[in-house]
Amino acid sequence: MATLAIPNIYDDRKVLVADDEREHVQFLIDYLEAKGFTVTFAETAAEALTAAEQLRFRAYFIDLNIPLGSEALVQAPPNETYENYVGLYIIRAIRSQGNAGARVLAYSAHYNDQITAEINRLYCRYVVKGRARELKNAFDEILKADPRSNSPI
Repeated sequence: MATLAIPNIYDDRKVLVADDEREHVQFLIDYLEAKGFTVTFAETAAEALTAAEQLRFRAYFIDLNIPLGSEALVQAPPNETYENYVGLYIIRAIRSQGNAGARVLAYSAHYNDQITAEINRLYCRYVVKGRARELKNAFDEILKADPRSNSPI
């Protein structure tokens, strides 16, 4: 994984949503915008990493099954789990910038021991695709937290 620069700019009204199928998360984008947040949307891991390098977001919503995009930003996987679930690269990179895991919400149609172990290691939240209410509740918890707080979990 390429090293990301730590952005100097923080915007507590912006959220990064990384998913290659916008139609699956449009309800979430609409929900966040209705709450007064601006959404930056990325369709590949490379786009999400570029956005994360330019701005520190209030919250991050990452689809684990997002396509890689440019190999220049995302290099060889450290293990098979990262190869299978490319969104983990994004999470690992934004966590390495000092962002609290409590600000990161991972999302996927898959649920298995590999994902669970890595999500726990990265100290972020995980919601299985298709659980819209659970997803909104998880995001509400993230957005209610003090934006100045950056506890590791």
